[in-house]
Amino acid sequence: MKKFIWPINLIVLKKINSTNQYAKKYIYNKCNWIVIWTMNQTKGIGMNGNLWHTEEKKNLTFSIVFNPIKTLYIKKIYIINLVISNAIHKTLSKCYNQNNKEKIWIKWPNDIIIDNKKIGGILIENSIFSKKIHTIIVGIGLNVNQKKFQKKWNASSLKDIFNLNFDLDSLFYKIIYAFQKEYLFFTIYGEKIIRDYYINHLYLKDKTSIFYIYKTNHYIFGTIRSITDKGFLVIESNKKLYFFYHKEIKFLIL
Repeated sequence: MKKFIWPINLIVLKKINSTNQYAKKYIYNKCNWIVIWTMNQTKGIGMNGNLWHTEEKKNLTFSIVFNPIKTLYIKKIYIINLVISNAIHKTLSKCYNQNNKEKIWIKWPNDIIIDNKKIGGILIENSIFSKKIHTIIVGIGLNVNQKKFQKKWNASSLKDIFNLNFDLDSLFYKIIYAFQKEYLFFTIYGEKIIRDYYINHLYLKDKTSIFYIYKTNHYIFGTIRSITDKGFLVIESNKKLYFFYHKEIKFLIL
């Protein structure tokens, strides 16, 4: 029997265009912790509507549908980004990177980066009622055993980086358990412990980087310092602090 804090309702699909799209039919379902998993996602969606490309039977693509057990207001909507990002980061660090061979980072708001390459992404969609989050869909895409990537994706996989063949089933269940554990920590101890871990593992934190600002259509040199208690990225530039939402800025790696 698999180890979970709350029992899951697992739905396995041979093929689907998007697990998040499929998961939406369960938004008002009385069951909690519904997990949609497929080995063949044909049109996965990432942040800002970008497609998530994945080879059949080589990666993890799944969505989790759950109802918060602690009231979560719109102003704190960002916290689930932190919870799932931390969970994946901890899973990979504890199980596969104990000797710290490669640095694993969380790229704000919720990408997983190793060796300056993207190996995972998260898409969170919320159902909101009366300024409270009613249901959350967490979509996860993780490059595991895939070897070929187009250069423009700036992507890699766990197999490429760690030179290991990964058991998809084992990794899948570890991530779900880690997510539940991190979410339980949040409900018991509040967001500080979650935010502190996330900030300590932020990609490019305290390093000078280039950012493209969509609103002003120009580039700036800046340094990531933190995130706010509403999930905004804090960048220091010319000794001033600026705050950005995830659709307002783009990273350019030096």
